[in-house]
Amino acid sequence: MPIKAEFVLSVTNPTQLPKEELPEIAFAGRSNVGKSSLINRLLGKSGLAKTSKTPGRTRALNYFRIHPDTGGPFFLVDMPGYGYAKVNVNMRAQWERLIERYLREREMLCGVVHLVDLRHPPQPLDLEMVAWLQHYDLNFVIVGTKADKIAKTKAPEALLRVAEILNIDSNSTLAFSAETGMGCDELWRWTLETVAECWKQF
Repeated sequence: MPIKAEFVLSVTNPTQLPKEELPEIAFAGRSNVGKSSLINRLLGKSGLAKTSKTPGRTRALNYFRIHPDTGGPFFLVDMPGYGYAKVNVNMRAQWERLIERYLREREMLCGVVHLVDLRHPPQPLDLEMVAWLQHYDLNFVIVGTKADKIAKTKAPEALLRVAEILNIDSNSTLAFSAETGMGCDELWRWTLETVAECWKQF
């Protein structure tokens, strides 16, 4: 069943961040990792997060207000994708400043879903993102996308490789497929548990 969700606003400057004090779960990853497709599958709402055949189209922090069946509301934040070569240097630097300031200063940020393509080893920018998340002591989970593109029996091995390269606990990883729904329940459970813990701190 679709989850009640609505687009709120796009933020290109930290001064535009919402004043509404709701827990925030951010989704980060490379520009071609399938972030929008994952969000749409997770929420059961095709077309909510805009997908494109051209990577790098998300150029802002896109805020969605989510009203789950259980627990309080929260914001899902679709972060700009990183690492796409055709984005000019100035734009890429602007995105990086926005992302880093958001991760460093946003008090409402409760957790980050960091996406990597399960078909390939994590790239240097993926390592940099994990270093940021660890440096700012943020709660995060690594999600290997496009799991349907590899043999089902190979997914656990691929996740172990991801954990090893990123130097994290393999229990902090899961495989996901926007096509088949693999990992959807697990990611939704992690999201709700993270939001619930965040509400306790408010």
